[in-house]
Amino acid sequence: MEASLNENTYAALKQDIMGLRLKPGDAISAAKVAEMYHVSRTPAREAIVKLEREGLLRIFPQSKTLVSKIDLGRAMQEWFVRSTLEVEMVPLFLSHCDELVLRRLSENLEKQKSADTDDPYNYFRLDNAFHGIIYESSGELLAKEIIDTNMTHYNRIRYLSDLSRPVHEKTLAEHGQIIEAARERDAEWMQAIVKKHIRRIHSDRNEVLRRYPEYFSV
Repeated sequence: MEASLNENTYAALKQDIMGLRLKPGDAISAAKVAEMYHVSRTPAREAIVKLEREGLLRIFPQSKTLVSKIDLGRAMQEWFVRSTLEVEMVPLFLSHCDELVLRRLSENLEKQKSADTDDPYNYFRLDNAFHGIIYESSGELLAKEIIDTNMTHYNRIRYLSDLSRPVHEKTLAEHGQIIEAARERDAEWMQAIVKKHIRRIHSDRNEVLRRYPEYFSV
């Protein structure tokens, strides 16, 4: 019960940071977390410590805790890890990809398309789950764990970028192309799409920086 409460508090706080209910630079404390999620200070403190390890919070001992601002340099390092893993994984994924996997990807994409525009974080979770299917189907669970827990700066740029409707539409189109390439078992085509899909962050980040300069560290 306690472990479940701790995990739920951590997940709720992470969602509120990633979904910008708590914005970069906002102050947070165990007391505030406990009040927000109606829990005691123990799960609140544990959630703060865990998210500090993931880079979403900065703890200043005996002073304050802040939602970390987006570190562009760190974000690009995270992007490099994801890009390397996901592009190189394509041949392995195709060797494991069957009709069930294709159906899971297609069903996920349909959910993305019908996701409520008033709940962008739900769409963001579906986007992550789409790529998670590729990792899981490839048997690369360690790689998935690395992606799930070490992309906090990069993922916030992705989230902010996809708030733009044109970018959102591009993402959906590229997900559809990934499915088609997988269905054709065309590794070269799929790798090209994945590269284009993931590397788009280099152009998207400039618009995010222009629109949300206060969210980034100097």
